Amino acid sequence: MKAFVETTVLTDLLLKLDGSEIRAKSLLEKYNFVTVPHFAWKEFKRGPLIAFIWAHNKLLETKSYDITLQRLQGMSRTPKRYFTSTAIQAIQTAFSASFSELKVADVAARYGEVDFDHMMADACRFELRRVISKSWTSRFRLFDGITDVLSCYPDAELIYDDGMIIYKPYDCPKGTDCCLKNKVFAKSEDVRKIRLSLSRLSDKNEIIKRREVIKRIEKHPTSIMSPSDCRSFGDAYFVLFCPKDHDIVTTNLSDIKPMADELNIAVVRP
Repeated sequence: MKAFVETTVLTDLLLKLDGSEIRAKSLLEKYNFVTVPHFAWKEFKRGPLIAFIWAHNKLLETKSYDITLQRLQGMSRTPKRYFTSTAIQAIQTAFSASFSELKVADVAARYGEVDFDHMMADACRFELRRVISKSWTSRFRLFDGITDVLSCYPDAELIYDDGMIIYKPYDCPKGTDCCLKNKVFAKSEDVRKIRLSLSRLSDKNEIIKRREVIKRIEKHPTSIMSPSDCRSFGDAYFVLFCPKDHDIVTTNLSDIKPMADELNIAVVRP
């Protein structure tokens, strides 16, 4: 049995502490061979990892657990709902790891008067820094490291500057022609099947953009596939480039399974 790991499961495995990490690990342990493509790491950094870094940096900036939560509450009223949800997950993960066995009375008895808001901010930030650093460096060793390297993507390390975590670059440079474009065009029949499966799905903005990118590659293979196009292509990558003897392991069944069914690729959820 072989697994092709999609970004949502990579995120569960490395960043979460709500039981989903246990389910992901348990499922992947059943496979004889596990592949994590470079594309998954790219999506991981520019999506969930940045949300965790935002939480870390905001805790450092405000030096307050309470104010950071207020900033998150304010952001929840913006279109960044998925980012906000992941940032809340980051705070919850760090809080659980830092304070699950801590009793406020014990701290007060040992240290006297304590600014608990500041203390909680620092403790969560230190835990987030540990999780962020460990998860990003694991791309070189987790399941034997990165596969299917993207030549157009600058896989940069995180930078630590006066406590802040700098995550740029997190995407391909502007004006870059995606290294996947010719490979996508070469799989014309599979691409056609995926496009047809997308036409039967709901008209979510994400699906519409994916369909448009695929259609443009089919009709105009010499046109540039920009970093924005690559992001819209998104979930289609895991279907189009999944080795035929692998299962796609994902929690995003609603978007990936209809495409995978067209190519007779198994999809498994932890």
